Amino acid sequence: MTLFWIDPARRQQKTYTDLLQDLDRKTELKKYIYHKDPYRVFVDLITGFANGSEVHLLDADFSQSEIKNLGIPFSELEQEQPVSVKNLSDFPALLKRLEENHSVSQVVIYTSGTTGRPKKVIHTLRSLARTAKTGNKFADDVWGFAYNPTHFAGIQVFLQAFLNQNPLINIFELSGGDLLEAFIKHKITNISATPTFYRRLLTNLRTPLLRVRRCTLGGEKFDPTLEGALRQIFPNAVIRNIYASTEAGSLFHSENDIFQIEESQKAHIRISPEGELLVHRDLLGSFDSQDLQDGWYHSGDLVDKIGENRFRFVSRKSEMINVGGYKVNPHEVEEEIKKVSGVLDARVSARANRVTGNILMAEVVKGERIEDELLEDRILARLQERLQNFKIPRIVRFVPELQLTRSGKKERL
Repeated sequence: MTLFWIDPARRQQKTYTDLLQDLDRKTELKKYIYHKDPYRVFVDLITGFANGSEVHLLDADFSQSEIKNLGIPFSELEQEQPVSVKNLSDFPALLKRLEENHSVSQVVIYTSGTTGRPKKVIHTLRSLARTAKTGNKFADDVWGFAYNPTHFAGIQVFLQAFLNQNPLINIFELSGGDLLEAFIKHKITNISATPTFYRRLLTNLRTPLLRVRRCTLGGEKFDPTLEGALRQIFPNAVIRNIYASTEAGSLFHSENDIFQIEESQKAHIRISPEGELLVHRDLLGSFDSQDLQDGWYHSGDLVDKIGENRFRFVSRKSEMINVGGYKVNPHEVEEEIKKVSGVLDARVSARANRVTGNILMAEVVKGERIEDELLEDRILARLQERLQNFKIPRIVRFVPELQLTRSGKKERL
């Protein structure tokens, strides 16, 4: 039997036959998918796809106040609708059922982001599966699942594996030796994750994993230093950098930090005079947002234009920090800090100051045993050599780990 879902943390293993049986038992479906168990999320999601229903994906750890802030009445959380996914003889029959409803089934996703209130984005199965690739060449893929299952990136990985009847191994909640064991035991060949997750992964992996043949980074700024470390751990893998958003899906991919606007995209992608990436509404899911102006979505992503049709991501507009009238990109400072020997990861944020408005604070995760004072001296020496004075953090704190968003990205305070 072909494996569908393995969750080491929950000691759970499901085959595609189990999935069909669980779908067959479904008679009702809640409008809001709100489960701690990712497998239950996927069962309900497929049920909604198969019935042409609208479902809303909620993070399992949303509090009541967060749900209220999203504008969701508590009375609707238990609201159910009758459904039927019965008498499907095999997996191809399920795929046929999904194809019949791919333009009418709707999924409401709440954007994660790193700051601000989430907004509601509506996708059909057709738009969600737009970039999924199927065929015999993908038949023996085994996916390491390293995202929140209710977020856009998690759904993308799920669909890529599901539509090819591949196994998914839930590594999102694993740490330490359990991560290494999962890769070896389940022979993972493909992984897609945020750079922050990969840095955590590297602290637990020392031996090259030769079976991994595809490694995708997305959700955060590309880090060339991290890429080099990943090539040591995954020597046989093709490494790709992905630009995607909940609103537009996956738009660009690259082998480095420079993205190419393809000929077919030129009518739908613009870069504003201020350097903000704009996406035409034809490429978007449905949402009510002031960011949509004259048919163009203002992504909030600042980019450097390179030549006519290429660009490099710089920062989110909302992440820029004003220090004494100067705009500081925290990513620029973090990249320099991470180049210092002994540093695993870093986050730069603002702290209020009566003189300059803000000063910079750096939180640093050490990658090896070293005295805090010695490592701080190394960091400041490099920054003083490479950066202007106003970009140098006045506070350096060493922390065991960085606070993350629900999607596994660094939380921008």
